[in-house]
Amino acid sequence: MTAWDIAVIGAGVAGCTVATLLAQHGLRVILIEKGSLPRQKVCGEFLSPEGADVLYRLGVWPQVEAHHPPRIDGFTLTAGRRQTRHRLPCSGWGVSRWVLDHLLWEHAKRSGVATRERCTVEQVTGDFQRGFSLTLRSAGLSSTRIQARAVLCAAGRQWQPHGRPASLHHSGRPRFVGLKAHFQGVPLDRHVELHTIRHGYCGMVEVTGGVTNVCCWVEAEALRRAGALPHRFLASTFAENAHLRTRLQRAQQVGASWAATSFAYRSIVAPVTAEVWNIGDSAAMVAPLTGDGMGMGLRTAELAATMMLAVFWKESPWDQTMAEYARHWKREFLPRLRWGRGLEAMLLQPRLAWLSCLALHCLPSLMDQLYRRTRRLLPPPSPPKEAVEQRRQ
Repeated sequence: MTAWDIAVIGAGVAGCTVATLLAQHGLRVILIEKGSLPRQKVCGEFLSPEGADVLYRLGVWPQVEAHHPPRIDGFTLTAGRRQTRHRLPCSGWGVSRWVLDHLLWEHAKRSGVATRERCTVEQVTGDFQRGFSLTLRSAGLSSTRIQARAVLCAAGRQWQPHGRPASLHHSGRPRFVGLKAHFQGVPLDRHVELHTIRHGYCGMVEVTGGVTNVCCWVEAEALRRAGALPHRFLASTFAENAHLRTRLQRAQQVGASWAATSFAYRSIVAPVTAEVWNIGDSAAMVAPLTGDGMGMGLRTAELAATMMLAVFWKESPWDQTMAEYARHWKREFLPRLRWGRGLEAMLLQPRLAWLSCLALHCLPSLMDQLYRRTRRLLPPPSPPKEAVEQRRQ
């Protein structure tokens, strides 16, 4: 069995980022991905300033900039025939996941991370004191085992570290389906747009490559009634949201297929499970309409890496640091998740969505408050300079 300092499960933005940060500081890291990269993912593809700051510290932001991501400095909300437009307190960027995931994966490899694609983690056993054992399986091959001192999970909300699918505890909301496709012919004037409809909402943002991301979050039953065809479902909503109809009636889809994913919110937030540290969606699902899923994933990766380094540099004992990671995670992210889900619950009801649109129109300062409630705008903590210099020496 091969021994590693850290095994990271899942190579999305959070997994690649935490693996790279740890490897950049001298740890032996393996990054395991069940699929292949790059690939299309259901994602709003709006990158907040917080996420861009993490990419800058990671050393990959210049490569992102080379793809000329559109600057996004405005927000539009529509409900029925009502529309309100605002300037964002802090500008963001429209970044394609196809581009970003590829850049992060390659950056991780250049930073010394060992990578495994199309490799499934079937089971994780052990703990930090004894070491973890991971059972891996690649297509057409027999299972293999590796050892790691610690394990970080960035494999999404439905994976559990002991080979069992996550139990989904419904929080009283309907089960949703996420849909995403790219379109041409949808000029948005540097705005991210959110169009509310009876059975969900539809977000739009211009991204790298000169296309517009159309990402919808809809009730699964409503999609089934439309024959499980996204274009038919969207056409059925045009009568209830005139602005959405205007945007999409003449738009041309790039590629024939939609990316799709289904989920139900879990009522349990789990930064740590059986001594496996969870980051990104593995810890908790971010309400998509907050537009900060990538930013939160990147930030949780940076937080986990900073605290994991403290353990390996023998600055802090494992049990104490693990508990502190869970506390810090909840203190930093739980209020944002609650605000995001509360906003989502309002905008899923047509009358409340209309009233919300009216309120934002009449009280523009609400936009600034809501933006700050769902984002972290303060500088994040970093490892002490003395510890960094000692490690480099």
